[in-house]
Amino acid sequence: MNTRFLETLVMLDRLKSFRETAQMLCATQAAVSKRIEALEEELGVQLVDRSQRSLRLTRIGEQVVAQAEQILALEKQLKRSVQPDAPPSGRVRIGVIETVVHTWLTPLIHLLSARLPAVEPDITVDTAHNLREQFRQRKFDLLIQNDDVSELARSGESVLLPLCSFPMRWVARPTLLPHARTLRLEDLERVPLLTFSRTSGPRAHVKALFAGRTAEPRVCSFPSVQSIIQLTKGGFGVAAIPPVFVRQELAAGELEVRDGPALPPMAISLAHAEGTAPAVQAVARLTRTVVADYCEEIGPRWVSALACEEALPA
Repeated sequence: MNTRFLETLVMLDRLKSFRETAQMLCATQAAVSKRIEALEEELGVQLVDRSQRSLRLTRIGEQVVAQAEQILALEKQLKRSVQPDAPPSGRVRIGVIETVVHTWLTPLIHLLSARLPAVEPDITVDTAHNLREQFRQRKFDLLIQNDDVSELARSGESVLLPLCSFPMRWVARPTLLPHARTLRLEDLERVPLLTFSRTSGPRAHVKALFAGRTAEPRVCSFPSVQSIIQLTKGGFGVAAIPPVFVRQELAAGELEVRDGPALPPMAISLAHAEGTAPAVQAVARLTRTVVADYCEEIGPRWVSALACEEALPA
């Protein structure tokens, strides 16, 4: 299909005049008419309602114009992207865990809009397990999550970039647990323990603390961080989460962090395919900048930046 004919149809729809369209495209009215007729013949439909005195498109003509505008925009983007000095552009599919949503996703979106305006971020929020499976199926260009993805690294087809680490602590209402001592496993066996989804690393770590014990703790798993926070504030149980999620509640005295059995930190990393598109690489670099700034701003009590080489093979 000749995109010049599509451009002519779009211009005709905007100007509502064969004469003005011809002037705008530096063509004759006869040439404009022939382009529209050729397009109608190729598509097998009537695009212009010739029964009206004023120029109007048919209903199918209006639908074709909407799709033609998308095709022309893609053509323009393609031509721009192959220029040596072209800025990164195009759609970048990003899979992120909810921890990112509650911490540095908003600064990332703002900076993407400011520095990479031609890039369209397409973000999916899900559990780390689901995101990892979709990344394997090439449904994402970037994967940002906390579970171990070393198998992706060993494949030699991806690049793995460590980003940051959130400490995991026990968080509860002040009246829920005994004071004056560090929490013991028997203390935690008496209350529901709230943490992330059933397939998550943090839940596995919590369960592992009680391996071999007679009592089986009640571990409640939630894919939603907000659900964990609300239930913890309501006194339902003790949360095993990064305290950064509840900074305001801790400052207000609604919740408190308690010392107890140690939990591994939540390490966040980014993965993308080896030799991926320039837009994906640009988003990855910008993500690292945003994370470094975020870590510096809120401090090591809440999050620590992870050292990362420029291209760590996955």
